[in-house]
Amino acid sequence: MSSPYPVYSSRRTTKSDPRLGQLNLFSQEVNERLAHELPPEIRATARFTRATMPAHWLDAILQNGTSYRQRQKSVALDFQHLPPAMVTEFTWAVERQVHLGMNVNAELTTKLAHHIGLVLALPQHRSLASLLELPRDQWVHVIRKAALRRGEPLAARQLNYLGSALGRYLDLLVHVYHQGAWWELNVWNPFLDTRIPLRAHEPRRQNLVYFSHLTTPWLREAAKWWLARQLERDVYTWTTVFTRQYNLVWYQRYLDTAGCDGPHIVDDQRQLGHWIQDFRRWLGQQRCGTGARRGQVLGPVQRRAAITAPECLYRFMFEERHTAATDLQEPRWLHLGPQHAALFRFGDKPTPPQAPPPELVLSDAVIGDIARHSELLALPKAEGGFGMEQLVRVLGLLIKTGRRISEILMLDFDPLVAIPFPDPNGHTARLRYQQTKIITDDNTILVDQEVVDLIRQQQHYARSFMADHGRDGTEPKYLFLAANHNRNGDRNLPESTVHLHLSIFAKQVDLRDELGKRVKISRTHTFRHTKATSLLNAGVPLHVAMRYMGHKTPAMFLHYARTQSTVAEREFPRYKKITASGQEYERDPAEMFEALSLDRRTDRVLPNGYCTLPPRQACNKGNACLSCTKFVTDATFADALLRQHDETRELVQRRQAAHRERFGENMNEDNVWLQGRNEEIAALTAILHTIDSVHREDGTIVPLRGAGTPQQRPDSPPGTQEGTS
Repeated sequence: MSSPYPVYSSRRTTKSDPRLGQLNLFSQEVNERLAHELPPEIRATARFTRATMPAHWLDAILQNGTSYRQRQKSVALDFQHLPPAMVTEFTWAVERQVHLGMNVNAELTTKLAHHIGLVLALPQHRSLASLLELPRDQWVHVIRKAALRRGEPLAARQLNYLGSALGRYLDLLVHVYHQGAWWELNVWNPFLDTRIPLRAHEPRRQNLVYFSHLTTPWLREAAKWWLARQLERDVYTWTTVFTRQYNLVWYQRYLDTAGCDGPHIVDDQRQLGHWIQDFRRWLGQQRCGTGARRGQVLGPVQRRAAITAPECLYRFMFEERHTAATDLQEPRWLHLGPQHAALFRFGDKPTPPQAPPPELVLSDAVIGDIARHSELLALPKAEGGFGMEQLVRVLGLLIKTGRRISEILMLDFDPLVAIPFPDPNGHTARLRYQQTKIITDDNTILVDQEVVDLIRQQQHYARSFMADHGRDGTEPKYLFLAANHNRNGDRNLPESTVHLHLSIFAKQVDLRDELGKRVKISRTHTFRHTKATSLLNAGVPLHVAMRYMGHKTPAMFLHYARTQSTVAEREFPRYKKITASGQEYERDPAEMFEALSLDRRTDRVLPNGYCTLPPRQACNKGNACLSCTKFVTDATFADALLRQHDETRELVQRRQAAHRERFGENMNEDNVWLQGRNEEIAALTAILHTIDSVHREDGTIVPLRGAGTPQQRPDSPPGTQEGTS
């Protein structure tokens, strides 16, 4: 049965800016400048062979590799049949690729230039002087049509290869020809456009930001202007920009469905609230188009993100409406009012789950299975492996350190810092990581020799990687390196590559938990949750664990750490429970733990112990807990009990002195106030004596009495060993 709700698919079909064919970006002045920037020896050359090609080009030519040379592949680049402006564009683009550390496919580039030359030989296309005068898809169309006319049709696979190569050259050229602000382009590519402001270490540097899915002109231009301003002001990072533009697609789809009157949404502002609430309800009926939840209704996290994006956009546009109306040449932004700065009411945004699901914490058995099968990742593909030697060490560091995947993949080539003094706990160095999400005072953690060995092994791999690309002796920027187009060593291994291969790895080795359920380790944050939980369960103090995980607040850390119930139950009964009469509590401590844990009843936790009164019963004793049979305590309250014992004795002495001064004699034993205080002192003395008797310094328990044996309150002060048998 088909779903009643639509599942949207991406509207983007190309990485190139779809406006390239309409903007007339070509400029003869810019073209001449590009020619002047080229080295003199290649400036006036249209054909390059192994003998005439610059030496720094040869290192980047794909056909110059060992396997290609054994097959006698040519490295020649031939642009002779192109007009001078196109020759300059191809030559400059090749030089640019070499400078960026990319690889150049000489065979495919020459073939592309050959087919473009055949197109230009046709009368209707002789006027074309630049690659940018036609969009990519139209170039592919005319190349295919020209081949058909010659009786040499091109296969679909060949056309795809030519289109892919052409798209790269167009992407390179558009940024250098474009004379306006960088944000005006519909595709933001930080790898090719150096005008885009980025952090020194940006986890999503390899992600492109597309605006072609925003088909409403005023929304698309406003989104670009808003995100560019926030990025330039360091309010947003590239990661935030990527997320915001991605989530605006839901707002665009609702505009396509419901329509609107312009940037101000509705002309009648009395209807604005109804329009927004309809959008919110519409979101609750939409389904995911991609990912693991494809076909399912949007979850609270997706709906919250889809609401946050337009909310932030309109708040910014209201504050900057006068500048926006001028810069975007859209006067309707002046119609925004204060109501647009608060489109959604408090509580309109769905609340995502506050606690992580239990499956995010991996057991020791699962971790052991992962480590045991991890060698499969490094095995060559010919032997049934993945051929991903780096991924083995990435996985090892994830398990050992619990760092975020971006922090592991963006480690410096030499991230180890020496420890000046010997560490008795076995730590041999400090690991320095990039702080890209939460900025703290220190970006290092202590690591043991096993982590140091993993780092050294990866450094050896990185040096070999650079040597294979003709950069022997050059240290790369990052420790874990992207495999493609990375001759400079300044691109880290992409997160998407890690997630994809870990997902396939878990399925291939049939990774399962103790209940036989499949374990997904492609969500690498699982290892972070596991590390935080292990620290907490090992008894590491909260502030130490927080600093290790890089968290600023206890709430943030406890969101990641899930204390196992067995640990909590073990810690609670570890201390013997003592009643107000000084006897051991006869109820099973585990049952008591469950009773006190029911509904997190902190109202049963007393300053000096616990109240075991059932939750539905009310207390009528006031503060007379020490005379109540429902009162229990243990050694953890020893200091509070001793302090209460001493303070009660001092209170009795002060009241006796006051009584003698007024009446000339002490209070007798029948005095109602003195009788109550003496009972409290006796109870405290018995409790403290029992605690001291049953708890040794090494933590072991000494049985106080046999079953059914009456317990007498001792007269000796707390701290003595008398009165036990």
